[in-house]
Amino acid sequence: MRFLFDTNILVAYLRSAPLSTIIENELNITNSQNIVMISSVTKGELMAFALNNNWGEKRKEKLNELLNKIFILDINASDNALFEAYAEIDSYSQNKLLNQPLPQGQNAVKMGKNDLWIAATTKISGATLITTDGDFDHLRTKINLIKYKPDGTRVF
Repeated sequence: MRFLFDTNILVAYLRSAPLSTIIENELNITNSQNIVMISSVTKGELMAFALNNNWGEKRKEKLNELLNKIFILDINASDNALFEAYAEIDSYSQNKLLNQPLPQGQNAVKMGKNDLWIAATTKISGATLITTDGDFDHLRTKINLIKYKPDGTRVF
């Protein structure tokens, strides 16, 4: 299987939070047939997080070690499928896709641009997004999604 980790999941790994162990065990992440990936957007978010919080060298080294273990999917200017997925997810979220409305009773969702890139990367890679972020909940029919609470309880 292919798993794409959202930024909050990597933060859990960096903090050695129980959630990281739960994910490792529940999803069998260490199985050689499973691939763990992130969007290059996540790498940028983590680097900004480290800089904004004035991380020392040890914490930065831990971040770099983690990033070196994970396949990073870049935003490629020639990848039309990625841009089409971004546009579709953005329009769907705003309930502007005429042929694919949000489920009845669901209000339009204004997603952050980084989350849109992460969702689009998930879609074109055929991966399952692993997150604790509720901003992706409405995309369950658009992308494969597993959501956890920060305490490790699986939501779906």
